[in-house]
Amino acid sequence: MKLYTILLLVFLLSVKIHAADTTIVTDLNYDRNDETIKFTSNDEDGAFVLKINDKQIEGQFMEGFDARIEIIDMDRNDDLKEIVAEGFGSSDYLECFFYQFLDGDIIQCGYLPGNFGIKTGGNKILEEHIWMGFYSLDFKYKFDTENKTLTYIHEYVYDIDVPAEVTKPFSVLKYRYDNSEVVNTLKPRTKITLVKADLTPKCNEEISDYRFDDYCDWFLVKTNNGVQGWCRLKDFMDNVEGLIWAG
Repeated sequence: MKLYTILLLVFLLSVKIHAADTTIVTDLNYDRNDETIKFTSNDEDGAFVLKINDKQIEGQFMEGFDARIEIIDMDRNDDLKEIVAEGFGSSDYLECFFYQFLDGDIIQCGYLPGNFGIKTGGNKILEEHIWMGFYSLDFKYKFDTENKTLTYIHEYVYDIDVPAEVTKPFSVLKYRYDNSEVVNTLKPRTKITLVKADLTPKCNEEISDYRFDDYCDWFLVKTNNGVQGWCRLKDFMDNVEGLIWAG
């Protein structure tokens, strides 16, 4: 999603080391003095140790299939690089712990529980690639270099491009609320494209993060002849074919 310039910067600003037990030497704080970074992990329980010079910090991944470290630069103006300890879990999901080496100490500056990869252009924005069941999105986070935090940037409606075919009739609405007027009732064999997704609704109030409660999400459905309207996932998911469900 909008990869071109960003990916070039990612390759320039990041170094990936694909090994569970790794030692690298590099300058993490632009003081012209290299730091020695040692990373070790246990594939059995997911425990890991990150050591920089004479300081170390311990952590544990939820699953211990494999691990690596990645060096990135989320803010090119703060004279600090970030070390990302990444653990591979089920379905190759990455669990990410973020650290900085500041004033001779290791500081945690973020955590993401699972994604299919991260990227940054050094502009204080981090993107993580997420699989949403039958389509993918890039969620964005704002990096606060002063407070050492990653904050999710709310983008309620996302552009997507997912084709499907209607197998059972269902209605699409003019607006994103259940009592909105019906634009059209789509008939079987109608070719459609899901062009936008609104992730904000929740079916289950016990789930704290709406991004992980998707059955009530709204999708803008467009037919090949230009008819379009909104429909919740739960109201069309069993009435179409062609969606590639995985996860």
